[in-house]
Amino acid sequence: MTRGKIDGDSRTGLQTIDGAPTAWHCFRNDTKQILESTLAIVLVAAGTAFGAIVALAALYRAAFALAYALRGPRICEEHPIRLCRFLIVVPAHNEVLLIGELIASIRESDYPPGKLDIIVVADNCTDATAARVRQLGEIAISRTDPENPGKGQALDWILSKTDLSPYDAVAFFDADNLVDSAFFQAMNRELNGGGRCLQGYYDIANPIESPLTRLVSITYLMKNLFYNAGKRCLGLSVSLMGTGMVFSTDVIRTFGWKADTIGEDLEQTFNLLDGDERIFFVYDARTRAQESSTFKQARPQRQRWATGRRALRSRAWNAIATGLRQRSFWRIDAGIDVLLPSYSKLAYLTVLSLVAAVALLKWSVLPMFFVGAAIVSQTLEFSAAIALLGSSRRQIISALAFAPIFLLWKAIIDGLAIVGYRRTHWARTDRTPHHSTERPSDQDS
Repeated sequence: MTRGKIDGDSRTGLQTIDGAPTAWHCFRNDTKQILESTLAIVLVAAGTAFGAIVALAALYRAAFALAYALRGPRICEEHPIRLCRFLIVVPAHNEVLLIGELIASIRESDYPPGKLDIIVVADNCTDATAARVRQLGEIAISRTDPENPGKGQALDWILSKTDLSPYDAVAFFDADNLVDSAFFQAMNRELNGGGRCLQGYYDIANPIESPLTRLVSITYLMKNLFYNAGKRCLGLSVSLMGTGMVFSTDVIRTFGWKADTIGEDLEQTFNLLDGDERIFFVYDARTRAQESSTFKQARPQRQRWATGRRALRSRAWNAIATGLRQRSFWRIDAGIDVLLPSYSKLAYLTVLSLVAAVALLKWSVLPMFFVGAAIVSQTLEFSAAIALLGSSRRQIISALAFAPIFLLWKAIIDGLAIVGYRRTHWARTDRTPHHSTERPSDQDS
C-alpha cells in the first residue's frame, strides 16, 4: 500500500494529504468558525438587549411628554374655595445666607398671611440661622443631635413635637428656595378638590449663571413639564422631589416622616405608596431652588441623589411586583419611576449603545434600529424643551458644547453610586446668594 504524501498549503497554512486538508485541520477550522459565530451571536444579542432597554426607557419618558403635548397642564377643577391654613416646615443646616430670602418669598405670597405659619428647624447649626429667622419674626427651633444628622431626621423630630390640630395642610421647603406668589393658592385649590399628597413644580432659580446651570435648566423643564405634568394628565402618581411638597394633616398624622436615608424624598414616596396614597403634580405651584454652578459645588448633592436613588431599587421592584399582582398600573409606574434613568444618564447610555451598535453593524443592524429609536425620541423631546425656554434660549443653547464634559462627570457619579459610595453619608451643598431668578414664564413653559 502506498501512503499519501503529506504537504503544506502555502496559501492556507494547512497540512494536506495528496492536496486535501487533514481531518484535524478541518475540525480546527470548523471549531474556530463555530466559536466566531457564537461570539457574534452573543455580542449581537447583548448589543440588541442594551439598545432595546435604552430605547424603551427613552420611549417611556417620551410617552408622558406626548400626553402633556396633547392635553396640556392638568389641574384640579375649581371648587368652592375655603382657605386652608398651612404649617410651613423648613429644615435648615447653616442656612443664614439664604433663609431670609425664602421667608420673604413666602410672606409675599398671594395668600392671607394669617393662614401661613412658618417653623424653621435649625438642625445642628453652627451659624446664626436661628437668630436670623427670629429676627424676621418667625419661629426657629434648634435641634442639636450631631450623632443623628439629616433632613429626614429633622423633619421626623419637628413633626413629632408639633400640634397639627390648627392646620389643614403641611408644606415643606428647603432653605435655599424661593416660593412663587401663586404657590399656596394653587395648593389650596388642589386640597379643596380632594388632594392629599401634592408635589409642586420644582424650578431652577439661576438658569443662566454658568454652563452647568444652563444645561441643568433644560432637564428641570423636561422633568416638570414633559414627565410630571404628563403623568398628571394620565392620573398617575409622581415621586416627591424633596421640596415644594404639601400634605393634608391627615396624611402627616398617619405617616409622619419616617424616611431617614439620604434619599429621604423617594423613601417617603414609597412609604406613602405602601399606604395607597398617590402623589399628584401641581403645575402652577412653583418653587425655585438655587442650583449649584460648578462641578465642585454640585458633586455632594448629585452624589447624594444618585446613591440614595440606587439604595431604593429594591423597594421599586417590590412596587412593580405589587402592582402586577393587583393589576395596578400606577403602582407599577411608581416603581419604574425610580428605576428609570435620569435624562442625563439616558443620554450617555444612548451614546454607549450607539458605539456598540456601530461596532456590531458587520453582523446585524438590529441594535442600530433600537438606538435610532432612542436617539429620535430624545432629540424630539430635547428640541421641544429648547423651544420652550423663552428669552434664555440662546444663552442655554450656547452651553451645549459643555454637554460631553457634563455627561462624563455624571457617569462617574452614577458609577460611584453603583458601588454604594457615601450611601449613609449626608453632605451639605455649599450655598451662594441668588444671582438670578430669571426663568421661563408660565406661557413659555
